[in-house]
Amino acid sequence: MMMKKLAVAAMAGLMFIAAGCGGGGDKKAADNGAAAQNLKGKKLVMYVSFHEDTAKGLAELFKKQTGAEVSFIRLPTGEAMARLTAEKASPKADLWLGGTSDAHAKAKTDGLTEAYASKNDKMIPAEYRDKDNYWHGLYLETLAIGYNPDRFKKEFEPKGIKAPASLEDLLNPAFKGEIITPDPRKSGTGFTFLSSVVQAKGEQAAWDYLKKFKANVAQFTPSGFTPAQKCGAGEYLITVNFISDQSLVNRTHKIVSTTYKDAGWSVVPVSKLKNKANDEVAKAFIDFCLTKEAGEIISKTTNAIACNPEVTAPAGMKPLKDQPLFKAYDFIKAGAIKTQLTDKFFSL
Repeated sequence: MMMKKLAVAAMAGLMFIAAGCGGGGDKKAADNGAAAQNLKGKKLVMYVSFHEDTAKGLAELFKKQTGAEVSFIRLPTGEAMARLTAEKASPKADLWLGGTSDAHAKAKTDGLTEAYASKNDKMIPAEYRDKDNYWHGLYLETLAIGYNPDRFKKEFEPKGIKAPASLEDLLNPAFKGEIITPDPRKSGTGFTFLSSVVQAKGEQAAWDYLKKFKANVAQFTPSGFTPAQKCGAGEYLITVNFISDQSLVNRTHKIVSTTYKDAGWSVVPVSKLKNKANDEVAKAFIDFCLTKEAGEIISKTTNAIACNPEVTAPAGMKPLKDQPLFKAYDFIKAGAIKTQLTDKFFSL
């Protein structure tokens, strides 16, 4: 990990970034986002709903460029929304970094976030940021079906069972108890799966499908990353989560991934919370996150496609403009009816 010093702050789970402050005279840094600002002695508190290494990398470089102290708490998307809602009258953080765009759209509707027109918004294509400047896209995530090839070849292939590559394949009785996927109540990844199936298939067909799918699932996890880890380790045969998480695990464990037809996808954004305590630093951090330099950290640590088109796509992945996205998927519409969808799913 890139962190130079890590201290546990008073709030449980709070990570405090205290990287060295060199680089003030670095011309490359001075040309990027917030780098020209001197924010030494000022603080920033973030809720983070993606990989810790990504948050650390961004926080350390921002600290190096500006001198600002950055701390963060990692929370799954659902838990972050619950905390933001509970703290609405008295926000404890300045930014929400990560999670899925449906959740950020809901936070906007619920009055938890506020608009900020970043000077670097122009670096991000309009379809990957909020038209009213409430959330700003950092990278894209697309759902995929992944399976452990070692277990499949030993246990399933000899029986003539087809490897899972489509939604319908997941209903095979042979896979009952072998599927792990995120909990849509707690994980943005899990909710993206649920809502995209409903939108792709239509209400009646979707609920018929989801009832059968749910019966085959062995475990729903709070985190979107955990299913890929457990699939890679061979604890379960199949994972359904974001392909970037599967490819990260694939660096140490084998997972065969397929982006199926009409797979759900999401923009992973940053939003400014309604907290004026560290307003200047929060705005500077958003500016910084939209730069190519920050995008390279994001791409390297997530193996995902950055929303800044200047960032090179990870090896083996298509560039941003060529991504085969399920364009009809409306994550804003999905976020508005999350409770109805998740309640119905778990009542099946």
